[in-house]
Amino acid sequence: MKIWKRRMALVLALVLLLSTGAMAAGAKYSAWFAPYYKEMQALGILPASFTTGDLTATITRGEMSELAVVAFEKATGNVIDELERTDYFTDTTDKNILKAHEYGIVSGYPDGTFQPDKTLTRQEFFKIIQNFCQAAAYTSTRSKDLGSFADSGSIGAWAREAAQLCVSNSFVDGTKSGSATYLRPTEGASRQEAMVMFLRAYKDVRQWYNVNITTASVEVNESDLNVTVTDVSKTMYVATDTLNVRDSWLASSTKVGTLKRNQAVTVTGSCSNGWYRIQYDGHTAYVSGQYLSNEAGGSGSGSGSTGGTVSGSGAATDIANFAMSFVGYSYVWGGTSPSTGFDCSGLMYYVLTQYGYSMKRVANDQMTQGTSISRDSLQVGDLVFFGYGSYANHVGMYIGNGNFVHASTPSTGVRVNSLNETYYNTRYIGARRII
Repeated sequence: MKIWKRRMALVLALVLLLSTGAMAAGAKYSAWFAPYYKEMQALGILPASFTTGDLTATITRGEMSELAVVAFEKATGNVIDELERTDYFTDTTDKNILKAHEYGIVSGYPDGTFQPDKTLTRQEFFKIIQNFCQAAAYTSTRSKDLGSFADSGSIGAWAREAAQLCVSNSFVDGTKSGSATYLRPTEGASRQEAMVMFLRAYKDVRQWYNVNITTASVEVNESDLNVTVTDVSKTMYVATDTLNVRDSWLASSTKVGTLKRNQAVTVTGSCSNGWYRIQYDGHTAYVSGQYLSNEAGGSGSGSGSTGGTVSGSGAATDIANFAMSFVGYSYVWGGTSPSTGFDCSGLMYYVLTQYGYSMKRVANDQMTQGTSISRDSLQVGDLVFFGYGSYANHVGMYIGNGNFVHASTPSTGVRVNSLNETYYNTRYIGARRII
């Protein structure tokens, strides 16, 4: 009898062990998630911190950054070996957060914080997935109506385009309840739900990247290849503790040295993407204009960075030149002033309100203002809009010669690009004349 009981105890223990294998492995997750967990392990995109703890709990901004970085680097093969800076945020120096910021996947708050322990809603995560896809230059023509979800009306205007992307590409399926399906945009996103969304996005992006980037030789990083350099001759000063010097105007280019705070720099050219060409140890090199100032002891953030000037005269030219004066400033989501940095619509809002124009705050709303202008009738000062369908999720100001100035991404800040670049040409949806 005792032997039988002992055997039964062993059997029960074995059953319990098998039924809670996730806990035995150090991570707790729902039964439905088990195959996804194993797939992420097999693909090599399971971050170390996700191998322990409760994956049913709501994901934080910091955890999301680690998840994004692992997936992005695995999907694209692009890896930041050395960070450009470590002082982007006042409340964290976590390497994954800083890398996600430099990749253009995440940004901080106007007060300079990142708030890594803050939890994410599902619609906030949709936006992160969109940034992840854009950072990898991923494009998709798939389309699915958000109206098929019973709660689509509760999606924030700022997240609708991101939700459209996630739904159209089956990164998120929604939750069935009775005869209806819900996206639950304002509810928290659990770690395991976030992991599934990133797994699906990773596989789609990886496949697209292999076909369109890895095995292709055209239009790779076209926006960076189209940078123009205007000759200048002046002395500027380093406005950050350590400024990396590179052999090209890209943050991903080879580092050739460093400069220290307040060190004088001989500037020989101004790049249209906000970088400067300089003389360094007798050779031509490049630095980000965001970290230079016209005076020693300056604050940087573009305080000496100009993207050139717009030719012509009149109010529109004056306003366009004012917008150009912010080339090199930081991109900050929600930012609407030089002291905080700008997002795309925040830059347009700030520039035009300084000249007395009443402006709405977000890009899609700004597209309802002024007069609609055809692309071949564009004039300096017109606002140009980008997005999918009729929804604008990005805006800039036309400065002539096919170019526009805009607050681009967290990794590039305010810069100048061409409307003819593939990325912007395929997303261009219209223009409005405000001035």
